[in-house]
Amino acid sequence: MRYFSPIIIAELICLIAAITIIWKDKNAFGKVITCYLAIALVTEEAAAYMAIRGIHNLWLFNIFIFFEISTILYGLYHCLKEYTNPKPIFIIGAGIVYPMYFSFFINHPFADLNTITITVMSVVFTLYCLYYYYLLLKDENFIEIKTHPQFWWVTGVLFYYFGSTMSNIFDGLFTVKIIGHVTLRYCIYIVLNLILYSFWLYSFICRMKQQKLQS
Repeated sequence: MRYFSPIIIAELICLIAAITIIWKDKNAFGKVITCYLAIALVTEEAAAYMAIRGIHNLWLFNIFIFFEISTILYGLYHCLKEYTNPKPIFIIGAGIVYPMYFSFFINHPFADLNTITITVMSVVFTLYCLYYYYLLLKDENFIEIKTHPQFWWVTGVLFYYFGSTMSNIFDGLFTVKIIGHVTLRYCIYIVLNLILYSFWLYSFICRMKQQKLQS
C-alpha cells in the first residue's frame, strides 16, 4: 500500500468534486456522501501508513465497514424513495446486515477482517440496485438517463458490489500474483474502485447541471 495509490487518488478527486458540487445541496444526501468519502480517504491513508510500518490494520477496515453499510443503505434508500416506500425492505436488509456485523466479533477477534458481513452486504446492495432498475423501468415519466444523477450513483454501487460479490465467491482464483506481490484480486479491487468513483463523479456532474436548470 502507498499513500498515493490509484484508489486513494480516485477517492481524493471524488471527494473534491463532492465538496465543490453536492455539499451545497439542500437535502442531506450530498453531505452524507461527502462525509463518507472523507472517511474512506482517511481510512485508506491511515491503513497505508500502518501497512508501510508493518502495523496490523484490518481492525481499521472493520470500523470503516460500519460507515460503509450505513452510507450505502442511506444512499439507496434516498434513490428508491422516489418510486416507492422502501422502508419495509430496508428494515429487512438492515436487520440482516447489522446483526451479522456485530455477531461476527462474538466468535472472531476484532483484528480479523469481517469478510462475512462484506459478502452479505454486497449481495444486499446488489439486490437493492436491481430493484431500483426495475422501478425505473416501470416508471411512466420520461427520464433522461444520461443526465440523471441517481441512476449513475446507483450504477456505480451496482458495479462495485456485484464485482465484490463475484470476487469474494471466486476468491481462490484471484490470489495469483501478477507483478511482485501484486495479486489479481488487488488489481480487480482497484478497477472496481475506479469504476465506482468514476460513476459517482459523473453523478455529481449531472447533479450540478440539474441544479443549474432548477435555479
